[in-house]
Amino acid sequence: MKHTLTAIILFCNTLILFPQVVLTIEGQEIIDTETGVSNGYNIPRNQVTTLTFRNNLLTSVNSAGYVLQAGDETPGLNNNHLDGAVITGNRFVWNGTDEESSTHVIFTGYNINVKIKYNYLKNPPNGIQRKSDGMTDLTGVVAYNIINNPKVGIVVKGMNGVRIFNNTLYCERTPAQTGRGLIDVHTNLDNGLNAPSTGARIYNNIFYTKYETLCINVMDQESLAGFESDYNVFYCETGSPRFNAGGSYKTFSEWQALGYDQHSVVINPNFKNFTDFVPAKRLDYGTDLGENYIEGLAIDAVWSNVNPSTVVQNDKWQVGARIYEGKVIIEEPLDSVTLIYPNPARDFFYVLNNNPEKIFSTMKIYSAAGVVVLQQALGREINTVYLPGSFAAGLYNVVLEGDNLDNDLQKLIIVD
Repeated sequence: MKHTLTAIILFCNTLILFPQVVLTIEGQEIIDTETGVSNGYNIPRNQVTTLTFRNNLLTSVNSAGYVLQAGDETPGLNNNHLDGAVITGNRFVWNGTDEESSTHVIFTGYNINVKIKYNYLKNPPNGIQRKSDGMTDLTGVVAYNIINNPKVGIVVKGMNGVRIFNNTLYCERTPAQTGRGLIDVHTNLDNGLNAPSTGARIYNNIFYTKYETLCINVMDQESLAGFESDYNVFYCETGSPRFNAGGSYKTFSEWQALGYDQHSVVINPNFKNFTDFVPAKRLDYGTDLGENYIEGLAIDAVWSNVNPSTVVQNDKWQVGARIYEGKVIIEEPLDSVTLIYPNPARDFFYVLNNNPEKIFSTMKIYSAAGVVVLQQALGREINTVYLPGSFAAGLYNVVLEGDNLDNDLQKLIIVD
């Protein structure tokens, strides 16, 4: 491995037998040129260590092994020595050519409460893995990461309570090329173990597949215990999003019938490109996950030797890793548009009524049968329209009316 490394290691005298190590690795370029099996950048863990791995660039071409090894594969004396590690703001690029590679890019086995946030992974064979023999994560999270074209994006293997929040996952591989899901949750059966992954929580993520690669792959019934998934956005370019519920493959509607993703939607997030994964506009389909998870990647965030820019969630929570600042981003001048957003909508939507040449005074919503189901007076600027709980999901016509103005007709999709 060829790399440049500056590590800050502080030894603190305590009353315990072994010293606590504080290890910070940041702002480094680490290049692994090994094409075969490689241990990658292997974090020392023979002592209890407070690890921060921040704002580094790692590149690898290995056919097996690791890019960042910050944990163990099996139970042993070094387990839990990296509990509470923070892995943030890094860019990982796998440039290998072995199509059978299972290289683990961010591996954190047998450590709990690890925080993996704001990272960018490109072409990872096995992206982010949380693994143990039945340990329970209490404060860790996998959040606001971008995972670009993995064979498998995030793996939960024998660890309970793993939180997977506000990530963007994109895959252009076929199901035959992956054999996995964008997120895999399953029992750890290694070396005679039988440790399910219970209580996984998957919220506010974007799943985008070019082909019908599995979005969420819960591989055994035992790992469905306490499993939660909701307020996500799913999209497949050439078919429908697909799922595995304990060994049974499901369409989105079948998946919802099991009680999962009741508030999630199937829509195109309309990324501006498939490198930065910035949606063309806000995607207000998330749910408030609390102060600990309120900061996401800014739409102009980049990865370097300093922290990528972040933005605090605002108004209704957005999905995915990239977060727009403010309530609405409009490319046209605000004084020249009449806009209904978000579309699709759930619970409420906005009418921007700010064109000086066309100030509408009334909004009417028509059902597919042509019946007015809601009417509201409009003021200038931004109007909030709340949808009664009796509204059924479907396609509606929204008509804006005003004195001496031609009616403005726009289509609105309402989702459950």
